[in-house]
Amino acid sequence: MNISDKNAFAALVLSLTSLLYAANHVLGRAFALELPPAGLSFWRWIIGALILLPLVAPRLGALLPRYRNHWQILTLLGFLIVGSTTLILYGLQFTTATNASLINASQPTITALLCWLFLREKLHGIQWLGLFGAFAGIILILLRGEWLGLQALSFNAGDLMVLVAIFGFATYGINIRRIPQEFTVTESLFAVISLGVILLTPLYLAESILHKPMPVTAQVITLVLSLALFVSVLAMVMWTMGTQLIGANRAAMYLNLLPIFGAVLAVVFLGETIELFHVLGGITIGVGMWLSLRSPIPESIRPPSLP
Repeated sequence: MNISDKNAFAALVLSLTSLLYAANHVLGRAFALELPPAGLSFWRWIIGALILLPLVAPRLGALLPRYRNHWQILTLLGFLIVGSTTLILYGLQFTTATNASLINASQPTITALLCWLFLREKLHGIQWLGLFGAFAGIILILLRGEWLGLQALSFNAGDLMVLVAIFGFATYGINIRRIPQEFTVTESLFAVISLGVILLTPLYLAESILHKPMPVTAQVITLVLSLALFVSVLAMVMWTMGTQLIGANRAAMYLNLLPIFGAVLAVVFLGETIELFHVLGGITIGVGMWLSLRSPIPESIRPPSLP
């Protein structure tokens, strides 16, 4: 796969991933106060693992020894992705959607800093300008073009939970390249999700006994199945592939599309209208992403094995 093909394919899968994440955020915030956080996270991930199981089952006997050989990195990734998802849901119990979105907008910057600190990946001045330009575009959309709205924001423990989760997502992103090349994307993702669910199980059981069990209704079942299929499986497969293709630093830039996709979803499903600040913010994000993505793909990154 040549460089142009890598860029084109990565742009497609990472843009689609951001679209699915935007839908996930809308649904997650809509049900944040109705469903127990650990319960929602547990069932969406365990069903995600069950969806992947038929794809790896024919090779599971041969995979188990290989999983044992690489259990450290697979367990770390499982802890990071499942734990961060759960922590975001807990954070949404205490903070506002606006605050959570503002903090989430920092992920590309945090990823770039972690890549610089731990992977020695450098950004040039024009790329830093693009990074912060895209961030400014996100803030413009979230504040609806009213910069004085920053003065009215207040932060609490929920915001800290979301911030820690964003660091977890960024750390997951920069460690994806440590997945052994002997695994396909589905093989590694199955192990990562399964190990993450095992780590989450004690918290889920404690929450069910001491706080609130997961309700079983047609609406909840539909929600969990949708999140499992489209976010826990499809989005994660695409995110892993895209990150392995162009690196965590560049892949994280596509998360700047989240507020744009969120606005489009609000128009389609909630009847909202596109305002001038949406257009200006979208243009600013686009220019910022273009500046940041102008750097060549690091030579050390190899394309992943496909499912």
